[in-house]
Amino acid sequence: MTNVKITVFTPVYNRGYCIRNVYESLIKQKFQNFEWLVINDGSKDDTDKVIRECIAEEKIKINYYVKENGGQHRALNDAIERANGLLLMIVDSDDDLTENALELIDYYEKTIADCERYAGVAGLRGYRNGQIIGQSWPSCNNDFIDLKNTDRYKKNMLLGDKAEAYYLKVLKKYYPIPEFKNENDVEKGVLWNRISNAGFTIRWFNKIIYNCEYLSDGMSKNIDNNYLRNFKGYTFYIKEFVKCDIGKWRRIKTLIVYCELARKKKLNAIKCAKLLEENIFLMFILYIISFATPLRKKIRRQEM
Repeated sequence: MTNVKITVFTPVYNRGYCIRNVYESLIKQKFQNFEWLVINDGSKDDTDKVIRECIAEEKIKINYYVKENGGQHRALNDAIERANGLLLMIVDSDDDLTENALELIDYYEKTIADCERYAGVAGLRGYRNGQIIGQSWPSCNNDFIDLKNTDRYKKNMLLGDKAEAYYLKVLKKYYPIPEFKNENDVEKGVLWNRISNAGFTIRWFNKIIYNCEYLSDGMSKNIDNNYLRNFKGYTFYIKEFVKCDIGKWRRIKTLIVYCELARKKKLNAIKCAKLLEENIFLMFILYIISFATPLRKKIRRQEM
């Protein structure tokens, strides 16, 4: 293993038209002790050509691998095997980092006195207009907060996508994310929730370090259809998530949304209960509630 502080990992599929944006943000980083790990998940466009052009410029350390298409969770499992950094941070192929992003990750990681209790550090994601993604930062005197990932849901704070950098040794302890035949996606949250349930804390700091642009061909814009195409993986994620310490109301809302999608798969309440190993009576009630369109829409807005 090399002496690398941060591995920036980017899984990429057919993003030759925008992947260079990630690269351009990395060569501008003030902090230089990092590697860029790129896993090409079977792209059919010019992604390979673009990445090899970046490598040829020799401006940053790039580790590049090509694999058959299998989805982001398989690419992440592979990345955890191949990464060399103390920390691993995922940067999607349609996003980029602020110039001081890795510098801030390094700074806040060094403020942690007892690394054995922590899963890593995390900053904020924002839109390119500077707006914070998810909830605004809670009022406090400090510029960071220590919370388990699942505490965000239980305490209804810091919700929404954030920019986490996990200790590689912690990831290695709780991966792999499971893989299902004929499906190519399982929520990465399976891994984050396992780490949180094991008691690991994250140091969340109050600065935007990650710029997002949710593209029309991205997974975030097509999340419901993606869940339906990969329903076994989605069910596995929900089954583990609702057993986490996330609070009763968050648990109920999650099950209602699951019932909504399960109905599109022609599944009844009894089948939902069996798949999730939940109480049949509870699932029957939530299944009926899932037909209430105004309530569903309200729940969806609160989850953003």
